[in-house]
Amino acid sequence: MIHRYIREYVGKLHELLDAKDAPHSVAGGTAIGVFFGFIPIFGLKTVSAMGVSMITRCSVVASVIGVSLHDILLPVWPLILRFQFQIGFWVLSHPHHFAPPLCKDDFRFSEILQWDNFVDIGLPLLAGGIICAIPFTLLSYGFVLIVMKWRQNRRLKRKGLKSEDGAWENP
Repeated sequence: MIHRYIREYVGKLHELLDAKDAPHSVAGGTAIGVFFGFIPIFGLKTVSAMGVSMITRCSVVASVIGVSLHDILLPVWPLILRFQFQIGFWVLSHPHHFAPPLCKDDFRFSEILQWDNFVDIGLPLLAGGIICAIPFTLLSYGFVLIVMKWRQNRRLKRKGLKSEDGAWENP
């Protein structure tokens, strides 16, 4: 079962790398997807990434793949969300301090959908998510851009063409 998921993600990676789109477009779409993958807007990540990709004229397919790559980290997401909450809580508190440790008495099932909890928990989680997403977004953009340009140059060398910046416009 795990092998099937790994094959699906490898297939998505190959689909992303074989895109006939500009390297900056694919790298931008992937970066947008990675950014929205870190933001705690559960259920709206993919739609938001697609919308921003369309507005910025980046690859929509790459943004969807970037969002779905976070599913690999699904078993450790509670730890990542706690880390993001701690970062956001530290940034928003005056004077700066981390949130107190969690215990079972802090969790009451009846209080989950109260609005003040959305502000008390959601705002630090959103701030921490944005802060954590920025470096990974920049790294993913640079990495995908380098890989896309490398593959583009390799394709051109196979065809016997000279490598130049605007080469993707004439496949």
